[in-house]
Amino acid sequence: MIEKPELETNWESFIKMLLKKLDIPTKEDIDFLHGKLDKLEQLLYQKQPGKRPKKKKSAVRKKTASSIVLDEFARHPKGTNFKTIKASTGFNDKKLRNIIFKLDKTKMIKRVSRGIYKKV
Repeated sequence: MIEKPELETNWESFIKMLLKKLDIPTKEDIDFLHGKLDKLEQLLYQKQPGKRPKKKKSAVRKKTASSIVLDEFARHPKGTNFKTIKASTGFNDKKLRNIIFKLDKTKMIKRVSRGIYKKV
């Protein structure tokens, strides 16, 4: 009786041949490339002799958009409307509405009447 060769080895060789013919990288190829990339990254991030590290400039903190809007509300103790705040800050409608909503939810401003808010 003739023994049949194992089916798995035929499939493996068929798939390897197919990958090679279609020029599709195998897992080993990809792992090899990852290793090469890691080595390149390590070389790039090593400190270069003769080059001095740049000193960081002292960062001047800018005001956040919320603090700018809150300052505008503080300038109007009786309260002010959306249109006035928009004109003084220059923010677009959506941004300003979101800021007012968040300031109202965090109780930093208070709604006096419809569309009129003041700082708490």
